Amino acid sequence: MAGVATFADLVINRVLIRLGSDRWSEGQIVRLDSWGVFARNLSVISSLVALSFCLVAFSSRKSALPFSARASIAAFGWVLIPVVMSMTFLPLGRTGWEWVLVESGIAHSLILLLVLAGLHWRSTHSTSAALVLTLIAVLSGLLATVVTSVGGRTYWEHTERLSNAFRWSGELAYLAVPLMLSVAVATPIREARGKLAIALAALTAGFVVAGIAFWKHAVGQDLPDLLYGALGLEFLPGKDFMFYSIPLGIGSAVTVAALVSKTPASRETGAALLLLLSAGYAPRTPSALITTVLGVALLVRASIALARDRAKTRN
Repeated sequence: MAGVATFADLVINRVLIRLGSDRWSEGQIVRLDSWGVFARNLSVISSLVALSFCLVAFSSRKSALPFSARASIAAFGWVLIPVVMSMTFLPLGRTGWEWVLVESGIAHSLILLLVLAGLHWRSTHSTSAALVLTLIAVLSGLLATVVTSVGGRTYWEHTERLSNAFRWSGELAYLAVPLMLSVAVATPIREARGKLAIALAALTAGFVVAGIAFWKHAVGQDLPDLLYGALGLEFLPGKDFMFYSIPLGIGSAVTVAALVSKTPASRETGAALLLLLSAGYAPRTPSALITTVLGVALLVRASIALARDRAKTRN
C-alpha cells in the first residue's frame, strides 16, 4: 500500500499537477489536487505503519544484530514516527522549518544505522553494493544541501562546484541501485512465473520509455524542470534528458520482476525499489523522506533474508 500510494503521489502531485493549468481545466485541477492530497496522506500513514513493523523486527533479538545496533535503530525510529505523524496531522502553521530539520536529521541518521545493520550481515555482493550506493545517494544529497546553504551565507567561491560534485555523484549512485539489485532478484527463466516476470518487466520498461518520450513531446523544453520536480534528477543537460529513460526503464523493470517473484526476499526488494524510485533522489518533503526510510528498511530486510538463505545453503 505504501509503495502504490507513493507512486500515485509521484504521478498526480509531481507529474500531472506540475503540467500546469494551461493543460487542465479548473475543475480538473481541483480533482487532481484532492486525489493528490489523499495519495500523499495514504503514503505517509501506510509507510509509518509498515516502518513500525520493521522497527519491531529490527529491535528483536531474532534479528541477530548487536545490542547497540538494535537500541540505536529503535531509539531513532520510535522518535521519527511521532515527529512525522505530528507534521502530517498538525496545521501547517504549527510545523515550521524546525520540524523539517528535526525530521531530516533523524531520518538520515536512521538510514545510516539501517544500512550499517544490513552490511553487518554480509549478504550477497550485489545487495551490499546496493546498500552502499543507497547510502551514498542519501548522504550526498544531504551534503549538497548543507554545502549550498553554508557556502551561500559565507560567499565561498567553490560552493557551487562542491555542491554539484556531491549532488551528481549521489544521483549516479541512486540510478545505479536498480542495476545492482537486478543481479540479486531471482528470476527462474524456465518456470512459468519467471517467464511472466520477464514479460511484465519488459512491458513496464517499454511503457516507461514511451511515457518519458511522450512527456518530452508534450512539454518540450520544460522536461528538465518537470523531471527535476518529479524525481530530483538534473545531472544530464537538457538536450540529453531522454537518456534518463534508460536507467528509469531498467529500474521499473527490475521492480516489477522482483514484485512478481516467488522468493520473499525478492518481493521485499521490489517493494523497496518501488518506494525508493517513487520518492525520487534526495527527497526533501516529509512524505517522500519517510517513504525513503521505509524503502531502505525493506532493502535491509531483503539483504538479511538473502544472507540467511546463503547461510542455510552452506550448512
